Formats: sequence, structure tokens, C-alpha cells
Amino acid sequence: MSAQHNNEQAAPRPLQMGAKGAYIVRLLMVGDSSCGKTSLVLRFDQNVFSTKFVTTIGVDYRDKMVKIEGAPMRLQLWDTAGQERFRSLTSNFFGRADGFVLCYDISNRPSFDHVIGWMRDIKTRAPPDCDIVLCGNKSDLEADRVVSVDEGKGLAEEYGVQFFETSALTGSNVESMFTALATTIKRRRIDEYEGTQAASVAGGDRSVGGASQPVILGKDGGGGAQAAGKSCC
Repeated sequence: MSAQHNNEQAAPRPLQMGAKGAYIVRLLMVGDSSCGKTSLVLRFDQNVFSTKFVTTIGVDYRDKMVKIEGAPMRLQLWDTAGQERFRSLTSNFFGRADGFVLCYDISNRPSFDHVIGWMRDIKTRAPPDCDIVLCGNKSDLEADRVVSVDEGKGLAEEYGVQFFETSALTGSNVESMFTALATTIKRRRIDEYEGTQAASVAGGDRSVGGASQPVILGKDGGGGAQAAGKSCC
């Protein structure tokens, strides 16, 4: 069986739209503990870096409003705990995800070796049309590197996912990575979905009243407004 995350075969789901007219995109940060997932979220959301290490307990949550190719998108950034004891809790969020940032630490070989297990969880529990980025974090620790760029690229190619090396400390590639993932989701889940609906209508499969319905409006997804009130990839 191929290890590739074969999302090309899955028909795209429509993205939900929130009350403020922005598409809701749920992104989960996953990977071993201490890979810098929280630091990546803070760098992307607030452009800050904290030297204090605080282990994520369960799942933390942040919102980030962006505009991708003209489409307003509200990125729900779910930062999950990497410890094994929280694995069953965090995996409960997988089924509602639109995308994943799967992290490892370039200076920590076990965190890279464990990517295969995290990918297995995603493939087992997440919707088949989810998009994934493999992220080798802490690229500023070049002197301590134990996972080469080629190894990271090779594993990403094996799974058929995007690859970035990032540094939450310096900010290198952080915004580019999140933007690339959001752009991929936008093109598949908005552009491709609307194209599929248009083709369906052109082929005679019309909706009630003869009007196409390119976007299905839903509730403010992922716990939306409620989740934003929590302290909660």
C-alpha cells in the first residue's frame, strides 16, 4: 500500500462560512511534544517568540483572519499536545479538520521518526480531503541538525504533502508555510468545489429551483464562536 496521503480522489467538501462572511478553516498543529508547535502559532498569529517553555495541556486555540487570493478566511489554529497521554484527546479533533501542520524538530531524530505514526493517525481519523504540510521546525539550530533537508523532503514526497523548514525563533518560512497550506485548501475547497457544482449544473444535475448552490453555508464551524472563548497546528 502506498504511503501517500491520497486526497486527490476525495471529492472536496465545501468550506463553512462564518457570520462575518469569512470561510472557516480548521488547522491542527500535530507532532511530538517540544517540536515548537505553540511557538509557530504565536509567531504566525502575533509575530512574537517566547523563550519560556510551557507544555500544551490538551488543546489550545487561536483565531487568525487572512485573505487568500481575495477570499476572506478565518483560520482556526488548534495547537494540540504532543504527549502520548493526550493522544486520544487530541485525535478527537481530527475528524473536523481541514488541514494539518505536522511538525518535527530538525535537532531531534525521534520526533522525525514519529512522523509516520502521526501520519497514520491523520489518515485513519481525518477526512480524506484534508491537506497536510510537513514542517521541519527549528531550522535556526543548524549546528545541532540531525535530520537533513533531503530527508524531510523525501518523506514529504513519499506522503504526497507539502514540505517546509521553519524557525519560530527567527520567523523564517512561518508565514509562507501557513499561507501555502491555506492557499491549497482555498483552491480545493472553494475553487474546485464551485467548479464541480458548476459542471454538475451544466450537465443537467440542477438543484431545487434550477439554481446552483456553489457554497453550503454552515454554522460558525469547529466550535467557532464558542471555541474562541476557550483558552484553546
